[in-house]
Amino acid sequence: MIVFVHVPKTAGSTFQFILENSFGIRACHTNHTKKKIFDQDDFNFARKIFPGLRSISGHNLGDPFRLSVPDPYYITFLREPVARVISQYQDSVLLGGNKKSFEECLRADETLENAHVKMLAGERNLDKARTFLERCDFVGLTEKFDLSLRLLERLSPLKLNLNYKRRRVSAVNAIKNAILNDARILDQIRECNRLDLELYAFATDQIFPKLCAKAGVDSSEKVTSYDRYDSEIHFKFLVFSLYNMLFYRQLCKLRYKRQFQEGKIERM
Repeated sequence: MIVFVHVPKTAGSTFQFILENSFGIRACHTNHTKKKIFDQDDFNFARKIFPGLRSISGHNLGDPFRLSVPDPYYITFLREPVARVISQYQDSVLLGGNKKSFEECLRADETLENAHVKMLAGERNLDKARTFLERCDFVGLTEKFDLSLRLLERLSPLKLNLNYKRRRVSAVNAIKNAILNDARILDQIRECNRLDLELYAFATDQIFPKLCAKAGVDSSEKVTSYDRYDSEIHFKFLVFSLYNMLFYRQLCKLRYKRQFQEGKIERM
């Protein structure tokens, strides 16, 4: 079973489409639980809802080794941390209506500070995050997305349809340019993401080259893009969307309401 730890703004939405379009109703989007942490009870519940579950993916799969998953195949993607932070803030302004300045958000938004480390380790622990990458079955790089897919095509134990249409792509604009042209703010980003910068260097210098060697692929190879779709209207993806949104999500709401009434969980 594929366990995809989706760090925000690492091309994860595009990769989730690949999983969703490959497995249909056998793919679970864990964000539908609306819980900060997807725990073992949530996973056990998902296995009852999804016939022949083949993948789980979401932003709430921090420290995934804590879950007991049958035959897990762990996947994550990493992105250069400064670029990731800027992209996330830009999205919050353009798509989320955020009115705060970048510096205000950098001080207040925990997802702009060492997000890679905190998600992979479940805490601000660089050593634990490095250990996760060493044990992780596949680590892709956003900057080498299509090359990463070429590796995965050769290494994945499950057959995947790797064709995609890029999702959630933000064009270069005044917000991004303003930040990139401000050396003081760039220094602040680097200071707030020192652990992520170290982790990213570890991934690019050691983990990714080992995967390239294992797959028999030259890391400098230029590969043909898998960006081959004109739209996301494909049967398995549509089935996935309907099943997750109209069935699983609604069941999660009912389950949460019942657990809250029984005093098993606190209001989120």
